[in-house]
Amino acid sequence: MKLTREYLATYTYLESEIKRIRRRIKYYENNPLTSEYGIVKGSLKQFPFTECHFVVSGANVKSNEEREKAVRQLLIDLKGNEQLFEDMKLEIECFLEKLPTEEIEIKHILALKYIDRVSESEIASKLGYERRTIGKKIDRFLIKHVQED
Repeated sequence: MKLTREYLATYTYLESEIKRIRRRIKYYENNPLTSEYGIVKGSLKQFPFTECHFVVSGANVKSNEEREKAVRQLLIDLKGNEQLFEDMKLEIECFLEKLPTEEIEIKHILALKYIDRVSESEIASKLGYERRTIGKKIDRFLIKHVQED
């Protein structure tokens, strides 16, 4: 496996996509299908001049069937994306395990950032660096790695 910026960007995007899908599923669960109704005035054929009140109602969102279909598709997408995300995470872990011991610091930084999902600011604080330094170390490593392969 080749660890590239594109691969890591895809991995990071996939995580945000999973969060987006979960948010949409939660929205559907927390906002059940609703309908609106109102009262209108009219008359019946049998009594054309007698005022009557009628209740009229209808769904104000997609039909329940369309909604259930959308939720089913979201659940399928979520499962597939979660599986792909975990596969990519495992590949990154395997890549990091193969790094030589002289690369221990960058291995630690990459593990924190991509496996443990810690922000660069938090990593910098933990390791006693500025946030920019962490980004530069990652950039240098990726440039070096891409050129070597």
